Amino acid sequence: MLRVKSLSVSYGAVQAIMNVSLHVSHGEFVSLIGSNGAGKTTLLNSIMGIVPPKDGEITFNGDSIASYSVHKSVKEGLALVPEGRRVFPNMTVYENILMGGFTRSSKENEEKAEEIEEMFPVLKERRSQAAGMLSGGEQQMLAIARALMSRPKMLLMDEPSMGLAPLVIKDVYEKLAGLSKSGLTILLVEQNATMALKYADRGYVLENGRIVLQGSSSELLGDNEVKRAYLGKEYKEKWER
Repeated sequence: MLRVKSLSVSYGAVQAIMNVSLHVSHGEFVSLIGSNGAGKTTLLNSIMGIVPPKDGEITFNGDSIASYSVHKSVKEGLALVPEGRRVFPNMTVYENILMGGFTRSSKENEEKAEEIEEMFPVLKERRSQAAGMLSGGEQQMLAIARALMSRPKMLLMDEPSMGLAPLVIKDVYEKLAGLSKSGLTILLVEQNATMALKYADRGYVLENGRIVLQGSSSELLGDNEVKRAYLGKEYKEKWER
């Protein structure tokens, strides 16, 4: 479905992504893990058409999309849930949801919004409330709901666990797992390797703008280097004994 081949992205003289290749098949849930500054957000932004690539290829359903605008990428079936959620705080929850359907008619948006509110009952309860008054977890659900309004074939998720409490993170990931089981293809980038790999089918590890490891989630969770670098202090203490 999505294929990235030998992709390089630069910001002026700074090369953020170097010769990255990955693929996501239809219906897969794939995670890309890496530390802050590894280039994860840049990769998603390049796929989405926000940041143009310097070199390489990006194809989606067989079509080259490397030169697509964001608007065209959305029409082709890609949707991005950005890092930090970025809801419109002074607009109501319902108005935020409708913003995701900018490529559709008002009638289509009303019908889709009703369907999405059934998927996210907390948003239906708070539909008239200002989005800025929601908790962090509720705002993340709202950002996902807004992205679903465009009826995407593939959802790009950027750091969904950022700033959220552990129980809330679990709720967000279970919602993503449910969407994946319903047939939605997901590419997710995360620093929280434990959660990302627990729910994903496969994973890639990005370091300093390069893919350094790939494999099934179980393989990566069992890899000592992944454990050392991404699975936190608890693992480190056990490893040093």
